[in-house]
Amino acid sequence: MKAKKLNAKTLNFDNASKDQIIFLVVSGLIIFFAKATYDLYLHNPAFHMFIQSKGIFL
Repeated sequence: MKAKKLNAKTLNFDNASKDQIIFLVVSGLIIFFAKATYDLYLHNPAFHMFIQSKGIFL
């Protein structure tokens, strides 16, 4: 069996599979929540001290 080559011509976003769409949505949500949590960590001194008291220094 030949391996499929991945190049710009074979990428077709019109027929994106369900798995690809789920992957993009989940990774977008993970990035969003990670950014929101880190923003909370930076701008909230009480939360910052709570995280550091657990031994996690970001």
